Amino acid sequence: MKDYLEHYEGKIYALSPIYVGSGEKIKKNAYIYAPRNHRVVIPDIEKMYTALRKKGLEREFTSYLMSSGDRGPSLAQWLGSHGISEKEWREWKRYEMDAGEAFLQLGPRKKSSDIDGFCRDGYGMPYVPGSSIKGMLRTALLASEIENNPEKYKRIALEISEKSQERAKRIPDRACLMKETQKLEQQAFYTLGREQRLNSAVNDHMAGLLVGDSEPIDLEQLTLSQKIDVTLNGEEKPLPILRETLKPGTEIRFSLTIDRTLCPYSIEKIESALDQFQKTCYDNFYMRFHRGTKEKGIVWLGGGCGFPTKTVLYPMFGRKAVRVIDQINRNTLHPKVYAQHKHAKDVGLGVAPHICKCTKYQGKLYDMGMGRIEFSRQ
Repeated sequence: MKDYLEHYEGKIYALSPIYVGSGEKIKKNAYIYAPRNHRVVIPDIEKMYTALRKKGLEREFTSYLMSSGDRGPSLAQWLGSHGISEKEWREWKRYEMDAGEAFLQLGPRKKSSDIDGFCRDGYGMPYVPGSSIKGMLRTALLASEIENNPEKYKRIALEISEKSQERAKRIPDRACLMKETQKLEQQAFYTLGREQRLNSAVNDHMAGLLVGDSEPIDLEQLTLSQKIDVTLNGEEKPLPILRETLKPGTEIRFSLTIDRTLCPYSIEKIESALDQFQKTCYDNFYMRFHRGTKEKGIVWLGGGCGFPTKTVLYPMFGRKAVRVIDQINRNTLHPKVYAQHKHAKDVGLGVAPHICKCTKYQGKLYDMGMGRIEFSRQ
């Protein structure tokens, strides 16, 4: 038995809708919204096409798929206009989910939107990749390392601050601060000495932290969530962005193994780092919106959580991070986009960004991506 391996079961209990994207977009001509029971049905395309072909609607349906853009009818509207009953199209169902607050927020006069799909396994079941969970842990561990050793990272912090003031060569520039970020991670994590080149990934001691994909999650745990921006004064601004998300109350179960010959972090250190990062996010960001929570054991997982939970700028710079973030936005965004999103207000308001990413479920406003994590030794 390899006694240098420590095995744990991890659980993340969703406290709010959680979105882990697959990269797939479900077009408005590929789902059916049923307002009577407030459900969204995703049909099996082959079954639907076969049934429509039998009705002699093959050419019209193909034309609809090719021509329906933002201004065209939704699939439900097109089927209704061609006399297809709910009883008929329900026979084509691949899966369905609760529509949440999404279509209520869009309003009766608004057009349907595409849906950003949740990550799925080869059997079509929702799951959370281990890489997503490990990325969350990695960010928290890096943040803890920076906050606990400020002098060690003083030089790279200065480089990041200076680089943020330089105008990007391309707008937008997704490579902004990539070199500096790599240096930061190499300094924090590349400690194994397995290769002479210090910047080689084989030296990354995070290779000893193994996180498995989650268990498949029941399709009934999916709901539809609309992106809602919340301002500092509590104003809610719904946006036409819909996502498949996990309902609050969903359990995400995964395995975690620590190889003590490679990884210097105990499970207690990982839990402590998560709590430290959560406190930093709350003190510097969520508290300003009277949102989030002071509780321990809180993690922020997946897309739509917002900028502060995905970077280590607040752990590195504290309240001074606002000015650094503003410089990054000013020098990487197109001037029109920078102005449109009113980033110039950030420094004066003392928080960046000055919008909190939220959604609604069963009438309640939630912060996106909040969960409670726990580990048990196996």
